[in-house]
Amino acid sequence: MLIIMFIDYIVLGDSTRSVDENPNGLFGIIEIPKINLYYPVFSQLTEELLKVSPCKFYGDTPSTNGNICIAGHNYDNSLFFSKISSLSPNDEISIFDNNGIKYVYSVYKVYEVPETDLSPVLNYDTNERILTLVTCNNFNSNRIIVKAKQKKLS
Repeated sequence: MLIIMFIDYIVLGDSTRSVDENPNGLFGIIEIPKINLYYPVFSQLTEELLKVSPCKFYGDTPSTNGNICIAGHNYDNSLFFSKISSLSPNDEISIFDNNGIKYVYSVYKVYEVPETDLSPVLNYDTNERILTLVTCNNFNSNRIIVKAKQKKLS
């Protein structure tokens, strides 16, 4: 799978894995109301898990600064991240952790990169809480990227 090739380097080199490993292998739940998306997210990425649901492949937890990266297959409008390219700035993405705490992110950028470009994962402000969604563009070999910043809790 092409998305695995993009991520292999990151997974092998990831030194920011969460110490809050859940025994059921789940990182939490992702919800994007604009595109009617609601899925559990695995806390690790393997080719087999990626066939089942989106997977976190980089980052720690929503309660810490950093870049949480989640990959999901693009099943052409049927499943997972097929509609994320339709997101716009200020659209909301929610992550629910394993304790049920809801973290809301606001989209600030949607774009594509070549499959070998790791900058969406590695380049981020370490003082912020960023969420990066990654999926394949099925019409070329690019990756569709959605970047979002966590909103301040009120």
